[in-house]
Amino acid sequence: MKHRFVAVIILALIASPVALAQSYSFSVPRMMLGVTPNQDASVDLRYTVEFSCNQGAHAIDIVDVGLPHSDYDIGNMMASVNDQQVYDIRTSTEVDIGVEVHLGDYAIQPGESGTFIFTCTMPNLIFQDTTRKDYASLQITPTWWGSQYVTGTTELGIVIDLPESVELGEAVYQKEAFAEKVTLADGSKAVVWYWDDARVDGPHLVGVSFPKHDYRVVRMTRLMLLWKWWKENPTIRVFWALVLFVLLGIFFFRLTNGTGISVFIFMLGFSAIAFAISPFLEAIALPVLIVLWLLAERSQAAARRSYLPPIASVEAGGIKRGLTVPEAAVIMELPLGKVLTLVVFGLMKKGLVRQTQEDPLAVEMPEEYHGSRSERQKAARENGTVIHAYEQPFLDAFEENPGTSIAELNLQEAMKGLIEKAAERMSGFNLKQTREYYESIVYGAWTKAKAIGEIEARTEFVDDNLLLLMLAPDYHESFVTWHRGGYHYRPTWSQPSGGVGLPVPATVTTGGRTTTGDVAASFAGWAENTTGKLASTLDPVSLGLADRGGLNLSGVDKVTLDVLESMAESSGNGGGGGGGCACAGCACACACAGGGR
Repeated sequence: MKHRFVAVIILALIASPVALAQSYSFSVPRMMLGVTPNQDASVDLRYTVEFSCNQGAHAIDIVDVGLPHSDYDIGNMMASVNDQQVYDIRTSTEVDIGVEVHLGDYAIQPGESGTFIFTCTMPNLIFQDTTRKDYASLQITPTWWGSQYVTGTTELGIVIDLPESVELGEAVYQKEAFAEKVTLADGSKAVVWYWDDARVDGPHLVGVSFPKHDYRVVRMTRLMLLWKWWKENPTIRVFWALVLFVLLGIFFFRLTNGTGISVFIFMLGFSAIAFAISPFLEAIALPVLIVLWLLAERSQAAARRSYLPPIASVEAGGIKRGLTVPEAAVIMELPLGKVLTLVVFGLMKKGLVRQTQEDPLAVEMPEEYHGSRSERQKAARENGTVIHAYEQPFLDAFEENPGTSIAELNLQEAMKGLIEKAAERMSGFNLKQTREYYESIVYGAWTKAKAIGEIEARTEFVDDNLLLLMLAPDYHESFVTWHRGGYHYRPTWSQPSGGVGLPVPATVTTGGRTTTGDVAASFAGWAENTTGKLASTLDPVSLGLADRGGLNLSGVDKVTLDVLESMAESSGNGGGGGGGCACAGCACACACAGGGR
C-alpha cells in the first residue's frame, strides 16, 4: 500500500476526516484560513498550514483537500510547500468531494516541518441571509484531523475580508462571536477569529452576515436551508429513519390486524435502501405515512360502522313498508347506539318497561309482564299493545336484571337478532328505494311538527311520532332549537330524577339566555347522552356482523413459513461431505459454515 499523509481541508459546512495509516503522526503548530468574498457569490480561499511530521512517522507526500461541493475547477487551484510550487493536483481518491495535492520531491520528512499553502476559488458560497432580506451570509470551517493522528495544540485563525462597501459595524457574526474587527493598513476591513491552543480534531464553524449591496447571492429560503441541513446530517436521518420504522410498524400491523410479518420485513428493507439512496424520499415519508394512515383509519371506521348483513335486494322489488322504527333505523344503518336507544324508548313508550334511573339509563319490567314469552305476549294484548319478536330478547334481559344500567347489560345477541330480522324482511325488496321512502316519511313528520303552533297539539303529535322523529340525523338540533325558543319537550313516559317527567310549555324570559346546562337537561340532551353511552357497549365486529377492516396477510405469512421450513428441511437432509457440523436446520447451518476471516 502506498504510504501517504492525508490532510483534509473541509470548507463551508462539509467536513469529513479521512482515515490515515497507523504510521502517520503529526502536529499542526499553526493554521490560518483566509476567505475573500467576490461579487459573483464565489469566494477565494487561502490556506496556510504548518505541518510538523513527528519522529518515526512516514513522510507527508500527499495532501487531500476536501471541498464544499463538486462544482470546482482544478484549473484555478494552486499549491506550494515551503515556497516551492507543486503542480500535480488531481481529483481525490480518498475524499468524496475534493482534490489531492502530490508534494513529490517536496514531501515533508519525519522530524521536519513545512508550510503548505493552498488557494482556490469556489463558486456559489455566499447565500441569502434567511433572517434579513438585505444581508448576505457566509459560513465556513477549517479542516480537522482524527485525534489519533494529531498531537499538541494549534494556533488557529480565520480571517474573512469584508466588501469595501460594508462598514465594520454592519457585520454580524454567526455561531461564534468575532475575536475582533480590524481595519488593515491598506484600508480594507475584515473580521477575525483565533484560538491560541485549539485542538484541530474537530470543526470550528464560524459565519458572518453583511449587507449584500451589489453582491450576487445564492438564493436561500428557510425551507432550502432546512433541506441543506437535512442532506448534510446523516446521523439525524438515521435517527429519523428509526422513528419512521416504528411508526410504519404501528400503522402496518394496525392495518393488517397483526398479520403480514414477512411483508413488513420486506418493507423495512426496501425503505432502508430507499432512504439511503434518496434523502428526499425519507423527508416526505412522514406526511405520506400520515395521509395513508388517515385514509386507512377512515376505511376501517367505515367497515366497522357497516353492520347490515347481505340482502337479496331486487331493483324492481319495490318499497318494503310496515317496518317498525328500530327496523327502519337498521335498514338506514344508523349507529347501533341510536338503534338500541330507539328499542328501549319504544318499550318504555308502550309501558313494557319503566325507567328506574335516568343517568345512566336503567329500566325494569312491570310484574304483569314477568313469565314466559307467550305469557308476556298475552299480557301485552290484554293491555292493548303488541310485543314484536325482536323485542323479546331485550325484555328477557331486563327481566333477569331489574334496575341494572342498560349500558352494563349484554344485549349483543338481542341486537344481532334485530339486525338479522330486519335484513330478512328486506329480502326481495329494493333497499335504496326503501331507505328513501322512510327518509321522506321522517322529513314529512318534522315538517308537520314544526308547523304546529299550539303547544298541546304539538306535544301530542311529538309523543305519537317521537321515535320516527328521532330517525332524522339532525333531530337533536331541532329539539334544541325548540328548547331555546321556550318549548321544553319531555316525553310523558320518561321519569327524570325528582319525579314524573311531563312536557313543560314555557317561554324564555325577555333578555334571558338558554345555558348549556339547560340544553343538557332537556330531552334532546338526555337522549343524546343516553345514545352515546349505549354506543360504547356495541360494536359490529363484536356482534359478528362486520370484520375489523383492513388487510389480512396471514396467508402470506403461512406461505413464507412453509418456504422457510422447506429450506430448513432441505438443509438438514443434505448429502455427506467433510466438516464437523453435528447440527441440523437452517439456523444452525449458518453458524457451522466454515471459511472467512
